[in-house]
Amino acid sequence: MRRRLIMASVLVVLIFAVDIFTGGAVRNDLRFVLSPVMRVAGSIWRNVADNGYFLDRRSLEARIQQLQDQLSHMQQDEANFSVLKQQDEQLKSLVHLATDTPGITAPIVSSLHASPYGTFLVGAGKSDGIEKGDLVIAGGGFVIGRISDVGDRSALVTELFAPNTSIDAIIDNAQVVVEGRGGGNAHAKVPHGITVSVGDPVTAPSLRGKPIGIVGSAQSQVTSAYSDVYIGMPINLQSLQYVYIQK
Repeated sequence: MRRRLIMASVLVVLIFAVDIFTGGAVRNDLRFVLSPVMRVAGSIWRNVADNGYFLDRRSLEARIQQLQDQLSHMQQDEANFSVLKQQDEQLKSLVHLATDTPGITAPIVSSLHASPYGTFLVGAGKSDGIEKGDLVIAGGGFVIGRISDVGDRSALVTELFAPNTSIDAIIDNAQVVVEGRGGGNAHAKVPHGITVSVGDPVTAPSLRGKPIGIVGSAQSQVTSAYSDVYIGMPINLQSLQYVYIQK
């Protein structure tokens, strides 16, 4: 190994000596030989760079941003599809109401969270034949409120279970007074001896026996002559986008 190193060193010294003696002819010859090789290497490098095999930081950031934009558009399209699907399902649930009773389907134009008084706006009014006292029904036929104020193109709905409201109702043939708690929830006291089960329908005689909710839970106390019955809607009011207004 040592011998090879010495021989290589001697060869290099000899090449330099000959180059000096010949006035740089060796360097010129080497340059002539290596020039085509360097041109080919440069061409290969340019092709690689032009084809994007080596991207600088700016190019990578631009590509990442492009992919993020595409992902955002895909997510937006998916969200729009979910909204349209939900609207379609809600409208289908109101179709049978339109065939049985006169009325109009109206969009909800204000959030059910917007008012602490259990009210919301619908996009139909006097110009659509809406009148004060008309019933507001959700999919499944449950009455959720009444029209309490009417404008030309919109109307205010007061929920049946708005806070500090009450309505006479029937649970398992027992007449009770249902008191609104807001958020689609209500409470009633039922005398002991009357069987109340979770899921029992709650109807209102003043609304032609239409359903207004179902029993969510019932709690009885030995010291009380009544059972506490908690009532709710079998639908998510916060997700409603359309309602049916019955004349």
